[in-house]
Amino acid sequence: MTKTESYNWNKGAILGFYIYMLLLFIDQTYSILFASNLLSSSVIFWAGLIVVFGQEIILNFRDKRKSGRTIV
Repeated sequence: MTKTESYNWNKGAILGFYIYMLLLFIDQTYSILFASNLLSSSVIFWAGLIVVFGQEIILNFRDKRKSGRTIV
């Protein structure tokens, strides 16, 4: 991994963590108010992973595209 890819991974991981916390907060609040779960744990898990890897891929693609333009 280059420094840029590592930096993009860290940004994705941080965003994924915040998504986990937001979804868990929403689910817990719903559970307290209505005595049932809004989201299953697998939905929360996969949503966080998709956000982490999606953010990393988008940032890496954007950086490669940007660096390709400056070289030409």
